[in-house]
Amino acid sequence: MKIHCLGAIRTVTGSCYQLENPKGGLTLIDCGLFQGGRQTELRNFNTALYKPQEVQAIVITHAHMDHSGLTPRLVRSGYRGPIYASEPTCELLELLWLDAAHIQEHESGWKTKKNSRQGQKEVPPLFTEEDALKASQLLKPISYEKPLEIAPGVTITLIPSGHILGAASVYLEVKTEEALEKVLFSGDLGRQGQILLPDPATPPPVDLIFMETTYGDRRHKDLVASEKELLEVITEAYQEGGKILIPAFAVERTQEILFLLGTMWHEGLIPRDLPIFLDSPLATSSSEVYIKHKDLFDQNSQRLIQNGISPLKMTSLEVTRTTEESQRINDVKGSAIIVAGSGMANAGRILHHLKHNLWRRNCHVVFVGFQAQGSTGRRLVDGAESVKIFREPVIVNAKIHTIGGFSGHADQDELVAWLTPQIHPGLKVVLVHGEEAGTLAFESRLNLLFPELKTLVPHWLDVVEVTGVKLKPAIPVEEILEASLNWSRSFQSRLDRLSRLMTDRPPLDPAELASLENLLSQAEEVVLRR
Repeated sequence: MKIHCLGAIRTVTGSCYQLENPKGGLTLIDCGLFQGGRQTELRNFNTALYKPQEVQAIVITHAHMDHSGLTPRLVRSGYRGPIYASEPTCELLELLWLDAAHIQEHESGWKTKKNSRQGQKEVPPLFTEEDALKASQLLKPISYEKPLEIAPGVTITLIPSGHILGAASVYLEVKTEEALEKVLFSGDLGRQGQILLPDPATPPPVDLIFMETTYGDRRHKDLVASEKELLEVITEAYQEGGKILIPAFAVERTQEILFLLGTMWHEGLIPRDLPIFLDSPLATSSSEVYIKHKDLFDQNSQRLIQNGISPLKMTSLEVTRTTEESQRINDVKGSAIIVAGSGMANAGRILHHLKHNLWRRNCHVVFVGFQAQGSTGRRLVDGAESVKIFREPVIVNAKIHTIGGFSGHADQDELVAWLTPQIHPGLKVVLVHGEEAGTLAFESRLNLLFPELKTLVPHWLDVVEVTGVKLKPAIPVEEILEASLNWSRSFQSRLDRLSRLMTDRPPLDPAELASLENLLSQAEEVVLRR
């Protein structure tokens, strides 16, 4: 059995693992968008890599776009099979895919209009609203803890993983001619004692685990300390008359922050006259899905809701759905809390609020989630003195806060605690979904704690070949070296020829340049990792 690593390898986005089914065909575990820098996002257009015509089933661990957002693209490319996920995940995906498609079409139209003025080609969207609707029609909700055969010889069971509403680890039993393989994909793992949701459940014992390592190199702040820190920021900004901007992911982080603000408001910890804006139609609709499935909340959260503390029930909370309502926030004098997407500040309404407030010294920007390399949020967290918003430079005078205790991802200690019950002789763990430094740091920690454990940190497009319970390279090292040398010579001669051709033709237009950059980026990935 072979598993191809198509995404979230030495990075945190683009999650996708392609399983070769024992009876033929393929299964995808997650199908996520690559997010971050331009070069990384170009990978989203390489649909052929996923072989959509050969895929028999797609399993989505949870609704975040880095795990699910490329699915409509595969449908656009011909995929027509089932898409399995938990019921809340299916409901959230319908919202998220349509929202993403709207953004894709808007950006495509804007870029095409710009190109047409220069006599250049149109820029097609990654996928359209029609693709999103077709993908939604393929969704098949399944329950936790109930095994389901999704392809001949391939049975899955969803195990609650915390993280966000509906999130799951995927337990697979794969019947090959040699053995019954038991493989676990952790998906994203939630924190212990997090707001709203119960702790991750303990999966059955397995032979091989694909495990996330988003925060494999650090420990989060205590949640109580983080709540205190947020309250201190709100108090300071209120006294200064400044805005508190909270870029938040529409699913989970927004609901957690609103729930926390609601608790503070009901307890009188924040001023009753402090306006709170939820400026995200997607987050508002997602919050309604959360309330619908409040039976999946932890006992404490359910008890608070029964006592009247609901994320959407504060008299000072204003939900803004229309563009006009969002724009009117700019006219609000004095302090206000503005919760808006996107969580990495690389799109959405938060950009407008940053443009209007980043240069103000009494503005406070509070990051409560992971910021990927290349995102505007990451640049702000790293101390940028200026950032470009809508292609215009904006000076950063605002105070930037990172409160890690609200993270929906388990930290290093919590990852170890989740893995520990699985430790047994012969267990192999493939470490994924983390930036390289964090993943390697987590591998070092595991090697110290469990010397008998075998770990693997793959590179993008690597293949994990499982024979019984043994891991081995997909291609012998000698063959890799010989092929790499031959390929390098051929590639260099083609680059020389390309250079000569470029002197005899007009400059490339943006679409052609993007395609060439994508190919060169993939070639560079292969060279660097070999």
